Amino acid sequence: MRSVFISIAVLLHGCATPSTSPDTDDPYGNSSPMSSGYSSPSEWAPNFPAAADLAILLDTTDEPVIDFKTRNSQGYRFLPASWLRKVRKAYDGTFAEDAIELENRDEDWRLVSIRVSPCAPIGIRPSVDIDEWCWPAVRLVWQPVVNDYRLAWGTIVDFYADDRAIHAIYPVAPHNPSGERIEGEWRQTVAKHLAQNRPPEQLQPHMVEGFKAVRDATARAVLGALHSLRDPQTSSWAYEELDIRPETYGSPQVQNQFRTKLRWFLDEFASPRDLDELTSFSLPEGRSPAQADLWIFVGFDGNEGRPTLKQLNVIGRESGRELVKIGPSQTVAVGVEDEAVENEFARGNSELRDSIIVSANDIITKGDAIADPYEFLVPNTSCASCHRLNTLRFDFHSLSGFEDQGISVSPRVEGDVRRELIWSRTLMRR
Repeated sequence: MRSVFISIAVLLHGCATPSTSPDTDDPYGNSSPMSSGYSSPSEWAPNFPAAADLAILLDTTDEPVIDFKTRNSQGYRFLPASWLRKVRKAYDGTFAEDAIELENRDEDWRLVSIRVSPCAPIGIRPSVDIDEWCWPAVRLVWQPVVNDYRLAWGTIVDFYADDRAIHAIYPVAPHNPSGERIEGEWRQTVAKHLAQNRPPEQLQPHMVEGFKAVRDATARAVLGALHSLRDPQTSSWAYEELDIRPETYGSPQVQNQFRTKLRWFLDEFASPRDLDELTSFSLPEGRSPAQADLWIFVGFDGNEGRPTLKQLNVIGRESGRELVKIGPSQTVAVGVEDEAVENEFARGNSELRDSIIVSANDIITKGDAIADPYEFLVPNTSCASCHRLNTLRFDFHSLSGFEDQGISVSPRVEGDVRRELIWSRTLMRR
């Protein structure tokens, strides 16, 4: 790999390893809508980006747009079967046991949402400026949705989203100002420094300069690709709301074009080899969240597309130290936290207690803060805390389908999107 200290001059002159061209051999069976590459800012709609650009919601009460069988231009599945096997195995010994294997076929899994963050924080404390120390990232949410499911009272619904999901996170590979993928470890170097709870002022000036230049070029590349996903015949104002992507309600031609463009986007920015982190949660067997009242979370390091199970923990948002090591899984219920967390509460760990949502009263007193990306980063609270912010207490979905009710959007997602819209529009003016 080329040295992380590649000069800015080389970067700006575009010496790079080009990414796979989407129109080279037409890997998706259609004339590529991306043949001209990324759209330039001069072509962007006045309201770009809007909420539906940064949060692409795919209806769980209709046929899938991207399913388990969908492959990238190299012939690999976007959700590899090996990842599903590792997720299933991670639940061995938990209350979920083999529920996924018993209740879901591989073919049930589909992509239900895409979150694009042009400026995803890479530090561990919100006091480290999250608008400065960030890097573009893409989050894919996969969920098993079964067809023709009979509800408890006898009604049959066309589609039923099971109470489990997989979140896959991909930091975007560095890109140069021409939109080409390049080599370099700017993000990894800075993120490692911040993960050690060291101040950014200790980073060498040339590293900071390179990091910011490549970060901004990469963010512009992602934004240009996102704009290219828009259907030119659809009103730009149809993208304003956090709602189902408008192209999925269009004519068959519009739907097919969107599907083709979306596959190109995933190929460019969510390749399995770029996986950095994978998390999952599941209900035990039975498909009844209100009655089961039990959810299990597991997490993996991405390991360049070969996920390895990791220990879940919580990092103090003020101290930057590990407040609790939960273990390889976290088991929660409505109003009940994992035993490891509860034990720390009993020991008087006040910083942890202030960082976790358990009860309905916690939602009232701490919900707004935990939904605010400037108050809490993802490492600063438990998996369940963010998922508990929904109005319906036993709906633990933040950007995935809930039974036959469609996609749930949590307050945390709303807060993240608001921040990223402001950051992106500020970047466009620079």
